Amino acid sequence: MEISDLHRLRREDFGAVIETLTECFFEDPLYRALIPERAQRMEILPEVFDCDANELAQYCDMYADSPQVNGLIMLEDPAEHKGVRKYLAERYFAYLTEQRLIEDDETGEIAENFRRAKNYLSSDWVAKAGKNTIHIVYFAVRKAFHGKGLAHKLIAPVLEYADKNGVQVALETHNAANLDMYRHYGFELFESFSGDFDLCEYCLLRKPKNQNLE
Repeated sequence: MEISDLHRLRREDFGAVIETLTECFFEDPLYRALIPERAQRMEILPEVFDCDANELAQYCDMYADSPQVNGLIMLEDPAEHKGVRKYLAERYFAYLTEQRLIEDDETGEIAENFRRAKNYLSSDWVAKAGKNTIHIVYFAVRKAFHGKGLAHKLIAPVLEYADKNGVQVALETHNAANLDMYRHYGFELFESFSGDFDLCEYCLLRKPKNQNLE
C-alpha cells in the first residue's frame, strides 16, 4: 500500500517510533495489566516496542506524519501476500521479546503475564472477519497533537484505499474510551472478549463503503 501524503517509516525512524508508542500506550489498559509497576513499564515498554517495530517491518506497511513521528499507523495489507514472512517473523520476535522480558525481570512474572495474555496480543480474530481484511496493528498520536487533525490525516488514506479496493479494515483496542472515535470512522464491534486479566478486548471491523470521512 502506497500513501503518498504520509512518511513511510524506515529503520532510522525507529527511535522516534519507540518513543511515540511508549508515550501513547504507557497508560493503556493492556500494558498496565501486563506490567503493573510504572517504573518497570517505563523501562520495559521501549524494549517491547523495539521488538514489535522490527517484527512489523517484515510484513507491514508503516507510516507516520513525518520523520518526527508525532503520529503513526502500522497495518497489514493481505494483498501483499507476506504470510510466510509473517509466520517466521512472529515466532522469532516472540522468542526475542520473551528473552528480553526475562532479562529485565528476574522474577519471571512479567514474561508469564505476556504468556497468559497471548489471546490479547494475537490478531488471530482477524481471520474470522474474512480474507480481504486490512489489519491496523498500531494507530497512535502523541498527546500534544490530539485535536489537531493528525489522527484523521493518518487513517483517512487507509480507509479511502479500503473503499476503493472493496476490503474491510480491522483493529482492536483495550480502551473503551476509544470506541466513539472508531465509530466515527465507520467501525463496528465485531466481537469482544475477556481472559485471565480484568481487561476487555474490543475487536472492531469496518466494511468498505463510499463516504466523506470528514
